[in-house]
Amino acid sequence: MSAVYIVRHGQADSQGTDYDRLTPHGKRQAFELGRYMASNAEIPDRIVTGTMRRHRETAESFWDGIRSASEGSEILSEPKTIRDAGWNEFSPELWSSYSKLLAGKKPEFEKSLRQFGTIRSKGGIRSAALFYKLTEEILRFWKSGEETPDGVETYLGFEERVFNSSNVLFSSVEQDRTFVFTSGTPISVVLNSLLNQSGDGFAWMPWIWNTSTSVFRRVRGKYVPVTINSVPHLPEKKDRTLF
Repeated sequence: MSAVYIVRHGQADSQGTDYDRLTPHGKRQAFELGRYMASNAEIPDRIVTGTMRRHRETAESFWDGIRSASEGSEILSEPKTIRDAGWNEFSPELWSSYSKLLAGKKPEFEKSLRQFGTIRSKGGIRSAALFYKLTEEILRFWKSGEETPDGVETYLGFEERVFNSSNVLFSSVEQDRTFVFTSGTPISVVLNSLLNQSGDGFAWMPWIWNTSTSVFRRVRGKYVPVTINSVPHLPEKKDRTLF
């Protein structure tokens, strides 16, 4: 049966200087996902990743987990891997450009931005809450199309590339399992579309767990949701993270 597994990357280094890499914990999350899938005989026939480092590292640790769980059994050959920039997150330049723009327009946004700059390196719940508060406002303004800073991808361009990539997979009739490793905003936009939800396409974004899996299986000519934002490989709450 044809199935598409959409996986968010593992915990990224949000407190360091390079968000586009996994923390050791993020790699463990992906490793445990691989072990869990192997234990359920859900081995990918094909892997698709964005071209960002955190996507690639998640896929690599995931496959390490599969191999670890498969030791002593028939040697697994690594599946075909496709790098597709259509699954990439919006660029860091978008966040920084719009944060500066909105800080000049809205005093409350500027105040929250300064607070976030002060506590970002400490991490924790307050830092995460401020980050998502700022990001949601940035994304709403981005989507409105009211202003687009030079060199920044438009929302319509972002949405078009994400849907171009997802449509390739969800129009497939091949009998295989495809695992897609991507980021929170592309997942949010795709889920909003596939689940026929109206309203804000970013609604899912703050709630998608690192290494969560949303599974769609082809049944009677169309893909239907089986699980959404699932993390059975992380049974302990302390192991779950949101960014």
